[in-house]
Amino acid sequence: MKNIPFLAIVASCALFFVACKKDKSPEELLTGTSCWKTVKIENRASATDAWVEETVEACSKDDCTGFTSDGKTSFDEGATKCDPGDPQSSSGTYTLSEDGKILTVTQDGFTLPFTIEELTADKLVITVSFLGDTRTTLEAN
Repeated sequence: MKNIPFLAIVASCALFFVACKKDKSPEELLTGTSCWKTVKIENRASATDAWVEETVEACSKDDCTGFTSDGKTSFDEGATKCDPGDPQSSSGTYTLSEDGKILTVTQDGFTLPFTIEELTADKLVITVSFLGDTRTTLEAN
């Protein structure tokens, strides 16, 4: 019976530390994994304004996109390339808006702003308007 107060104090302390855990910032979530892999691509149908899922080619499923805390991004084609003439890897830079809603990527002199719809430690959903609207879902690997 003497252990009950001690166990109550330990449980209270554990609950306090778990409850006070700081949420990660968007940049910490984005850079928290070394590899984001595409699992779903959708395009907005102009006639209905609905999102239509496209097939992710097998050669794209092993591609890896990474973001580092110093504003650099990397892209690796993985073991299977869709176009044998493409480089195995490339790099660029990125910026993340202060509110964590816009991810702007520059690669090979080309810049695209992506809207972040969802960002967790395991999932990144981005949309871009370039030759139509495209929504891409990536998962941490």
